[in-house]
Amino acid sequence: MESDNSSGRVIQSVQRAFDLLERVATHSEGARLSELADGAGLNRSTAHNLLASLEELGYITQDKKGAAYRLTSKLNRLLRLDAEAELALRARLRPVLTAVSEASGESSFLALVTGTEYLCVDAVQSDKPLRLAVRPGERKPLLGEALGHALLAADPDLARAVRFDDPQRWQQHAHEIADAGHHGFALDLDSQQAGISCVAIAVTPRAAIAVAGPTIRLPKARLVTIGRKIREELDKARPANQQWL
Repeated sequence: MESDNSSGRVIQSVQRAFDLLERVATHSEGARLSELADGAGLNRSTAHNLLASLEELGYITQDKKGAAYRLTSKLNRLLRLDAEAELALRARLRPVLTAVSEASGESSFLALVTGTEYLCVDAVQSDKPLRLAVRPGERKPLLGEALGHALLAADPDLARAVRFDDPQRWQQHAHEIADAGHHGFALDLDSQQAGISCVAIAVTPRAAIAVAGPTIRLPKARLVTIGRKIREELDKARPANQQWL
């Protein structure tokens, strides 16, 4: 069904879904079906169906059936950081990229979540003739990449949305994501790009740092050592009593 409003034609079901989403957003501790339906002027069945759709799409969640609905972080993930916040984050993390690149001799880079991909926003290139060239502006899927797996392990809401979006591919990489959550870093041991290996650590649920280079120079033990170095440099650079973002 459609209805007219002052700005043109509006699909009523979409309007109602967004109304419910906005009402959930006003309740930091979550809102139950009854208060959402009553507030939106909908019967319980209609409201439940719309909320179920929003939940399946990953925009809201319940801790258990019948519990209050609350927002996930999916809406935030649809947007990049604003320019000022991104610039500040890059400035804070640039010394970390430089330090770990110099210590490892390999290329390092910083990436941010954008939907179901990550976007490289800064990089320090290795000065060795044989190296991985990483350029800001490059995008890659979260699934199948060490950096993406580190981010998925750091954000359950993001993981849930990606799993819903591509369940088959998720199963192919589920163990790698679980390992990243357990160890605090993700590894790619010459599995995604022939001759290239990588270690990645999430700085926040939306940002991660990785070091990558030729597999011949980066056996697993070496990647783990580099991972520890990234963690050390992050601890030194972290603003006192502040979050990165």
